Amino acid sequence: PILPPTGEESKQSKGAESPQTGKSWGGWDWEYWKKAGLTPPGNQPPTKEEEEEPVELGPSGFHGWNGSLSVLSGYRVDNVDWSIAGNIGGQNPNILSELTWNNLQSFDVNATAWLIRRRRIAFRGLVDYGWILDGGNQDSDYLSNNRRGEFSRSNNTSDDGFVLDASGGVGYPWEPAPSSSYNIRITPLLGYSYHRQHMTITDGHQTIPDTGPFAGLDSRYVTRWKGPWLGLDLSFTPYRKVQIYTGVELHRAFYVANARWNLRSDFSQPKSYRHKAHGNGVVVRTGLDYRLSNRWTIQTAGMFQDWSTDPGTDTTFFSDGTTAETRLNEVNWDSFELTLGARYRF
Repeated sequence: PILPPTGEESKQSKGAESPQTGKSWGGWDWEYWKKAGLTPPGNQPPTKEEEEEPVELGPSGFHGWNGSLSVLSGYRVDNVDWSIAGNIGGQNPNILSELTWNNLQSFDVNATAWLIRRRRIAFRGLVDYGWILDGGNQDSDYLSNNRRGEFSRSNNTSDDGFVLDASGGVGYPWEPAPSSSYNIRITPLLGYSYHRQHMTITDGHQTIPDTGPFAGLDSRYVTRWKGPWLGLDLSFTPYRKVQIYTGVELHRAFYVANARWNLRSDFSQPKSYRHKAHGNGVVVRTGLDYRLSNRWTIQTAGMFQDWSTDPGTDTTFFSDGTTAETRLNEVNWDSFELTLGARYRF
């Protein structure tokens, strides 16, 4: 067999560039060893895939900061319901009136930005906006406890308005195995969020008693959920061009909603009543990136939210200037969205 070069031959071959490729590997002339049918100790030639593999951005892309910006759009569905009691003690009856908005379908656009400094601190910001295109509403009133004695029900349209989410957080980007090809990153986060639903009620149709359509209905219910949250984000790379990420957030929220009931002449206009309560929420995000280049990826993502409040207050404002309070039993809101877009890394 041909032996490794020695003496002057070693000096000429070790660290020299290949006459064919112009490349040297680990201080050894690859072409010399290739002709000998051997591989230099501790070295392997690059495969075609390795030569084409984009180089990852370093840990200090811009004055020590790395980041990314994602913009996606897609489909979103929201459901909201609430009920009030007959008095502030939650009785007479325990459910006097109940409103539901079902299957509010939106065209949604969202953007997410990440900033990470030298694996020490991370910032994440998110804005999500959806235009409500379709949905339904039901308004029911009861005479007795536990939804018995329903004496009024209307089934209406809710095909206008919008939904909005804005959130920001700061955390520590921990990489348990920095040298791993899986690029695992776990980021605990602390943040603050704001959420809003602007929902409408139009095209009235009375079903109990069954008197059919009625004109002039143009009411609205506008909510705000805001407060701090704790979260955990996880990302990893199971394949060299694919990244999977997921995250969960636990929210504490202060809830306020204002309503205009335009057909109630005994109510003040435009603010007919206000709801206040404290609540909790869970937000889960997940997604997948497919890398097109060192900076650009195609991204698909999903988000699920589930929120509810504790008992609160319903304050009604009458047209004569007086007010009345009763118990707001609870408010429930859930949301699901599926989006597709792109991410740019810098």
